[in-house]
Amino acid sequence: MDLYTLISVKKEGDTMNWKIIIQRIFKKIGFEIHRTDSGNEYTLCPPYGYSTYSPWFEDRFQEIYRKINNYTIVKEDRCYILHKFCYNCLHVEGDFAECGVYKGGTAFLIAYTLKKNSIQDKELHLFDTFTGMPATADKDPSVHKECDFGDVSLNAVKDYLKKFPYIYFHPGLIPDTFEAVNTKKFAFVHVDVDLYQTTKDCCNFFYDRITKGGVMIFDDYGFPHYKLSEKKAVDEFFNDKPESPISLRTGQCIIIKL
Repeated sequence: MDLYTLISVKKEGDTMNWKIIIQRIFKKIGFEIHRTDSGNEYTLCPPYGYSTYSPWFEDRFQEIYRKINNYTIVKEDRCYILHKFCYNCLHVEGDFAECGVYKGGTAFLIAYTLKKNSIQDKELHLFDTFTGMPATADKDPSVHKECDFGDVSLNAVKDYLKKFPYIYFHPGLIPDTFEAVNTKKFAFVHVDVDLYQTTKDCCNFFYDRITKGGVMIFDDYGFPHYKLSEKKAVDEFFNDKPESPISLRTGQCIIIKL
C-alpha cells in the first residue's frame, strides 16, 4: 500500500480515522507513535507500546518528592526505588550510607525514610567532596570533568539536612574518607559517584561490610554515558561474586547481598 492509498478518502463510507492514518504513515517510514502519559498512574513502557504501573507519579510519593526535587537531579522513578529499598532495609543489621551526595536531595529521602518509620538505631553516613567532581574526573571515561556539580557546599548541605541528627558527614576524597567507618557494618549503600575508579573503591570497601540481605544501589549503571565508568566498575567487581547486578529500566542497578 502506497502513501497515497493510505490517506486518500474516496467516499464517506471509506473514511479512515486520522489517528490510524498518521500511525500508518509513520510506521511506513520506521517509526511508531505513542501518547505520553507522564504524571499518570500507568505510563508508557517503550518500545513495547504498553503501559505499566508507575507509583512514583501517585500523590503519596509526589508529596515526598516535592521535599527534595530542588536538591537533586535524580528523577521520581529512581527516587522511588531508593525509597522502597531503604524501607526494605530498615530492619537489616547495619547503618546506611550514600556516596555522592551533591545537594543532599537523595540523602534527605533516605533520612526521611528512617525518620518516618521511627528507626533510631541506624546512622546515615554521607561521603562527598562537597565541592564538585575531583581532578580524577578529567581522565575518567565518563562525561564529567573536574568541578562538575560544583554549585554546592558542605555548609549548605548540612543546613538542608539539619533536622536529621543521625547523619554524619565525611567530606573529602573517596576512598580516604572511608577510614572513619572502617569498623561499621551496613544495611544499605547508595552509590552515585559516576566515575570508574571511585565506583570501584566503593565496591571494594562496602562489599565485605554489607550484611546479608543488605542492598547496594548504583545510580547511573544503565545510562550510556557511564557504560565505561560506573557500569564497567560494577561488572568487573561482581564478575567473581555470588551476587549479580540487577539492571532496572530506571538506569539503576541493584545488588542484594547473599
